[in-house]
Amino acid sequence: MEDCAATPVRRPADPSSPSPTPSPLSLRQWRPAAQRNLRNQWSRLLAAKTRWLDAAASGRSHAATLVNAYLSRSYMPGMDLGVLKDMPRIRDRASAKLTHKEVQCREMLLSAYKEMVCAMSDLVKASHAMRCFSKVSSGSPLVRFTDRQDDLNDLGDGGGAPVYRWISMLEFENLAKELVEMFVSELRLKRIGLGSGDSFPLPENWKADVLQARRPGHTPSHEVLQVYLTSWLANVNIKTSRIDEIFELVEEEMQIKLR
Repeated sequence: MEDCAATPVRRPADPSSPSPTPSPLSLRQWRPAAQRNLRNQWSRLLAAKTRWLDAAASGRSHAATLVNAYLSRSYMPGMDLGVLKDMPRIRDRASAKLTHKEVQCREMLLSAYKEMVCAMSDLVKASHAMRCFSKVSSGSPLVRFTDRQDDLNDLGDGGGAPVYRWISMLEFENLAKELVEMFVSELRLKRIGLGSGDSFPLPENWKADVLQARRPGHTPSHEVLQVYLTSWLANVNIKTSRIDEIFELVEEEMQIKLR
């Protein structure tokens, strides 16, 4: 990462991407506000990323428990209960408890998924709020800055100039976009486990079985259980090393530790 800090990041090749180059005075006025806003948005990205991963870990635990309850209930009729087998209605009672546990796990899994959706919303909002626009008040010589674009000629990017040392606003946005896309893809994949994987179409027999599996008393097929567990037990679209690299690069550029 030391090499990244020492080597300038290449400016975007497309000359139409940045806004017109501002005057040195305008750039000096813009840069502190832009730096402050970027620090805030990247701190929000970090917090939302942590929130998403925590919710995913919780969902993973609930998914595993749910599948174990499914399997235990399906094996109950032929299970060797030892000395307990002579207890009245022991199998029915055990099956009822497992069914109740399945319902609880489904609810907790759905709650974890909803938390991931909320975190995803925060990730997207922060990634779209990095630009800093000038706002001149009528009758006042002071220049203020905002996250809303009042002047269509002001793209809020400082004309493509580095915000800190090397990295431009557009490049900060591209790093955030790369980060967010990982979580968007993974969230879509995890929808399969909830029976709503529209972005990843399943074979018709699997799709029907996933929907049936949400009903008490129904045991899904082995293939569906595999899809269900795989979608939750591994964050296959989350490249942890790349995420760490992105945040390290941003922190080195800003010369701060994001919190």
